[in-house]
Amino acid sequence: MLIYASLADYLNNKVCPDVLPQLKGSDRPILVLEGQEKLATQYPFLMERQTKVYEIGFPWVQVADWENHKAIRQNITVEIEAEVNICVEFQLTDEVLDETQISNDEDTAQALKELLGVQCDRTTAEIITLFISLFDHMRGEQNHGSQSSGSILRISDTLTQLSDADARLPLVLALNRRYDLRHKLELIAPKLRSQLTRTAELMPLGHIQEMDAYCLRDYVRRPGRKATEKAGARQQLMGIKRYHSFNTPENRFLKGFCDLLHLDCRDYHEFYAEARLLERAIDRFRQESSVQEIPRTNTFLTKANYVLQQNPIYRSFYQAYLDYAKRRTEKENIWSFRQALLVDVVTVVFVASLLNLEGSYVPPTASINIRSVPIRGEYLLRDTSTIVNCILQSAAITFEISHPTKPVLGDLQLKVSVQSFSDQTRETYRLPVWIYWYKPSKHIAQIKKKGIYIYLFDRQDKGSEEDLNPEDLTCLKLPHPLNESLIEGMQSLTNLLWKLMESFL
Repeated sequence: MLIYASLADYLNNKVCPDVLPQLKGSDRPILVLEGQEKLATQYPFLMERQTKVYEIGFPWVQVADWENHKAIRQNITVEIEAEVNICVEFQLTDEVLDETQISNDEDTAQALKELLGVQCDRTTAEIITLFISLFDHMRGEQNHGSQSSGSILRISDTLTQLSDADARLPLVLALNRRYDLRHKLELIAPKLRSQLTRTAELMPLGHIQEMDAYCLRDYVRRPGRKATEKAGARQQLMGIKRYHSFNTPENRFLKGFCDLLHLDCRDYHEFYAEARLLERAIDRFRQESSVQEIPRTNTFLTKANYVLQQNPIYRSFYQAYLDYAKRRTEKENIWSFRQALLVDVVTVVFVASLLNLEGSYVPPTASINIRSVPIRGEYLLRDTSTIVNCILQSAAITFEISHPTKPVLGDLQLKVSVQSFSDQTRETYRLPVWIYWYKPSKHIAQIKKKGIYIYLFDRQDKGSEEDLNPEDLTCLKLPHPLNESLIEGMQSLTNLLWKLMESFL
């Protein structure tokens, strides 16, 4: 069994020493099995890149991990079956802690924000949600079956739709608009549903209107023959008292979900007036006397009761919660594999960039196969390549994008065939494309082969970064998907492709 601390080390065949260092998910470490070795089980952070070669993804660091280690890391144990079983232990770190995992504990969220600063992050979760939406839009109405096809010619329109400001709204604000949560919360606050509650308690003799079996047993045990004698000096007996209680399942759900929304609004109220309005509406809701008697809960209903299913206002909040939970579950499932998700997103944007070149075209029926449910972060099937032709005045160029079966060949491979019109010569170039969620470390510059390096974010630890050597590799930072747009990412790749075409021609 071999472990490489980074993708750069794997490409340079630089194996980790016997004492494993702390591995960074942002460096894309690699685990290689040898001989008859095999994994004892499937691990939720390993992505198989080829037979017996696994990329180690990001850890799903929870608040409990932070409290134990005071660092954004997990202690990992990988069991390998061989002639003599092996247990490999190492520390795996992430650049950020996902703030959205904190359900409705505002004190914990605030404490983590003060300790971690920007590393207590919800931007990563929102970007994962946006990327998932990209493939949902590409599938369109074809949501049945395990996979469907998305038209290549519609990719640019899809990127334009997702680049709209409304499409890039934080999840809490998108739900507020879709279900009109703020207005409905103001409507329901003064008239929450209640239920008639009956409790047995001591009360004056003249106030008793109803008694149950418990009250009668207490009555029989008391000394005396008449009621006035049994009532004693205080003239009190056990009786049934009725009152209206707002502590119902639907109200506990509503209060808990509002706490969850309030926590999200706090992070966005500086940038969105809509978040401030929703936050104030929830504050007013909390101040209602009927709401204050509802106990706080950290768990939600597993199954909706009749009120949540039938009452229009309660049903809106329950549907919003289902959407919220669905997105959060998708995010948690993909968090460790967000590197693979980014590769698929860049593939789609790359195809759109090629179509954005002057003179480019594809057949009208050209499509990309998309899974309905991603496998370890991968939405796109890896068995086919995408071809885009481009006719210029001096040459005809064919671009082919494929997913290599070996990591040494890149996350993507761009094959460029240039047919010159002047001398009728044909030349073919192959460029590996490596894609990083965070900026590659300085060691990537030691790779002997040239290629294209694309990354999404700078690292949180700026002191560890060094500028990459532009003579040996082409490095491109993608525009921020939320603060800027996917369309701007397409434009950046288009500009890069024009420069490559000039060098080829």
